[in-house]
Formats: sequence, C-alpha cells, structure tokens
Amino acid sequence: MVNFVLVHGTWVGGWIWRDVAERLRAKGHLVFTPTLTGLGEREHLASPQVNLDTHIEDITGVIKYEGLDDVVLVGTSYAGLVISGVADRMPEKIASLIYLNAGLPTNGKCMMDTVSAERRAAVQRLVDDEGDGYMSSSKLVLDTGIEDEAANRLFLSRTSAHPYPSLLQPIQLTGKYLDVENKAYVLATKKISHHFKEYYEWAKIQPGWTAHELPTHHYPMVTAPELTADLLMKIAC
Repeated sequence: MVNFVLVHGTWVGGWIWRDVAERLRAKGHLVFTPTLTGLGEREHLASPQVNLDTHIEDITGVIKYEGLDDVVLVGTSYAGLVISGVADRMPEKIASLIYLNAGLPTNGKCMMDTVSAERRAAVQRLVDDEGDGYMSSSKLVLDTGIEDEAANRLFLSRTSAHPYPSLLQPIQLTGKYLDVENKAYVLATKKISHHFKEYYEWAKIQPGWTAHELPTHHYPMVTAPELTADLLMKIAC
C-alpha cells in the first residue's frame, strides 16, 4: 500500500483528482486530495493573507495529522512549488516527489516568474479589475483538453478564483527537498505551455530523477485518469 497525497494547482480544488483517486484506492492505496485554502470548497477562506506558505502548511498539516510516512507527494501546475516546500520542510516523510506538468522551484522565485510577461500582465489586469487586488480570475484557465462541451462547461463552472499572493510569494528552500530519493517529472505533451518541456528535459539527465510523458493536455487527471493513475503507481511502486 502506498500513501498518496495529490495536490491540485491554480483555480481548481481537490475535486480535480476524484477519478484518479478512485483508481488508486481500488488498487489498495491510501489517497488524500486536500483542497488548498481559498479554493474549491474552501474558497470562502480566501483573503489577502493567503500565500504560498499557507498552502505549504495546508499539506504539511495533512501529513502531520494523518500520521503519514513514506508519502508519494504529487503536485500539478502551481502545486509543484507547494510540494517542493512541503518536502523541504519534512523530507523524512516523503518517499517520492512527482511533478505532474508542474512548475519546478527556483529558490527566491515565485510561480508568476515562470510564465511569460504577456500572461503575467493579463493575470495582473484581471486581479486589479475583477479580483479586489488579491484574487486571480479563473478566466485564464489553460486549455482543458476536455472534448465534450457539456463536460468542459461543468469543469469550468467548478473553477474558482485563486489567491494571487500565493503566486507572487518567492519560494524559500534549504535544498532538503532534493534529498527525497525518488523524484519524477511528468510532461503532458499536448499543447505544452510555460517551461514544462524544459523541466522535463532537465529531469531526464538528473541523477535521482526520472522523466515521463502523458499524451494529454494540462489536466491529465481529468482527461486521462486511468493513464494518470497507472503512471503514478508505476513511478511510486
């Protein structure tokens, strides 16, 4: 049995992992899909004080209070920074770090440093115009890859604005997260965005890392849950 903790990215919530979690649990694994503060069913907790540290504490709290060891910690998109911060604080609890089409951390840099100047400006405009200066609208959700129009509309209706300070706070790392023995990067190969291809190529040549591909868009856990679950188990087990 493996202890999976699956962490979502911007604009969504723990609900995004439902189909993957069901498949992992059917194989006998323990799976947690926490929602970060200010998002999903916890959107009522959004405030200007919610930042990257808040989200790191959300996940360290799950691991601590559930009494988990040998955790397979999976993060997608923005959560690449979150899981890095978690593993940096408690590397002894983490067996595997899996970055699923996620940002890789650079010490002293924030998530918004990983996107283009044009996209950053577009996000900032929406924050100023529609987000009270601290919430990032989900209007800029990346292409979901969900082909069924009704299913895509349902997905988008469940997105929520994201606490913008969490995307602006530079991550501060000691480097202990790199002590985690098993580290993997997974690239979604359809409509590649940001620096994800660079991260994948980097991971391919790094000791202690493996690199993998999924033939999906940015949300493989939604459009290809079986493939995603199978790959997570392959990496972790």
